[in-house]
Amino acid sequence: MDNLRICFFFHRFDGGGAEKMTVLLANGLARLGHEVTILIRHDKGPVRRLLEPAVQVLDMALPERGKLRKNAGNLRWLRRVLRPGRFDVLLSVTAEMSQVAALATYGLRPRIPLISVVHSTLSQEVHSFQRIRELLFPVFNRRYDRVIAVSDAVREDYTTLCGAPPGQAVTVYNPVIGESFWKQAETPCGHPWLVKGRDFQVIVLAGRFCAAKNHALMLEALRLLEGHGDFRLVLLGDGELRGELEAQAKQAGLEGKIDFAGFVPNPAAYFRETDIVALSSRFEGLPTVLIEALAVGAKVVSTDCPSGPREILKGGAFGVLVQPGDPQALADGVLRALQWEPDREALRRQALNFTDARAAEGYLRVIRETLAQCAGREPYA
Repeated sequence: MDNLRICFFFHRFDGGGAEKMTVLLANGLARLGHEVTILIRHDKGPVRRLLEPAVQVLDMALPERGKLRKNAGNLRWLRRVLRPGRFDVLLSVTAEMSQVAALATYGLRPRIPLISVVHSTLSQEVHSFQRIRELLFPVFNRRYDRVIAVSDAVREDYTTLCGAPPGQAVTVYNPVIGESFWKQAETPCGHPWLVKGRDFQVIVLAGRFCAAKNHALMLEALRLLEGHGDFRLVLLGDGELRGELEAQAKQAGLEGKIDFAGFVPNPAAYFRETDIVALSSRFEGLPTVLIEALAVGAKVVSTDCPSGPREILKGGAFGVLVQPGDPQALADGVLRALQWEPDREALRRQALNFTDARAAEGYLRVIRETLAQCAGREPYA
């Protein structure tokens, strides 16, 4: 089977890492000649513009409100769309979408092979009814033919949490670096602080304003840096905690030191021109921003959170790792990084472990292995 009919299922084209990486992967697989479709709850969001014309989009257009109604619509849509022979495989992106897909495919004959793609360290997430959710993970896992984790640490966490049998969960790194990345990185970002000859230091942090990213930690570290020179912070992204962060900045007297720049299509251009790229997260999966920063030779300071930073930075060989949740450690890490002169070519070589070509090759390998397994039996039923 040379050309495959591949379907990705996820929520919407938000500006998060999972959504962006799925779009880039879909583009790469389509360029290789495969028939790629994205089945999505809402055909909207900033990364939609990255999608290439060869990738088809099926928009569920589900209501934004009413969780019960929305999930019921999910199930009806999926069962109707996943008719026999339309797709060779379904890849559901994130744990929530995978659970919906598992329910929707229950009882379908023949059942379409289902691969869950896990972008986060699930044991670190906090949800309503958390204990019930964790008890259900192994139940849903039995419906997945394979599981792709975006890092080794995410895979190990998933295997432990869900009781996955040996070989079910595998690691395939995200398609972070490709031709479009280099074009974006070379574009001037145009930010007024990121100019040559400046007499202050600039830190850039990119990520959705949510609890997991812990921007509040970076703001507190910035306050601690005040006695060590003139530091400015550029925050790329948006999200539900923006108002709280703006209030924190005002209360700390940091308003003139922080720019809430919003979502930008080319964060790598900011990374190329800044002094430090920071990551303050409580937990991750495989943080894209660290890979993009290495690719442009930027100095990186990151919390040593589960999971991803240690794996990307090779235990601190390619950037500074600090204790999560400690603003003083983060501030000290920034000061250490400023004194460090890395081998920037070595940073770029490390980033090339996360190319779109490698990701596409890895996904195709797992998909073909899965199809071969499913041809002879009803896997993980």
